[in-house]
Amino acid sequence: MFKITENVKDDILEIQFSGHGTDNKFYQIICSKGNIMQQGKITGCTQRTCLYVGDLKKGVYTFTLGKDNSQEFTIQ
Repeated sequence: MFKITENVKDDILEIQFSGHGTDNKFYQIICSKGNIMQQGKITGCTQRTCLYVGDLKKGVYTFTLGKDNSQEFTIQ
C-alpha cells in the first residue's frame, strides 16, 4: 500500500503510495520502545507525501498507516 523511499534526509520522511484508498487514513510514527512519537491524518487521494521528522532523535522507527500497514525507517 505504501513505500518509504529511503532513509530520512534533511529531516524529511518521504512516503509513496502504490494504490488508491489512502484518503482519510491515520498514521503513527512509533519508536523502538513502542511509544507513539508522532501521529496525524493523511487526507485526499495522494501518490506521495512528505512528513517533517526533525524533532525525532536518531534511531529506528516504525511508520504505520491504518491498522494493518507498517514499515520501519531509520533517522541518521
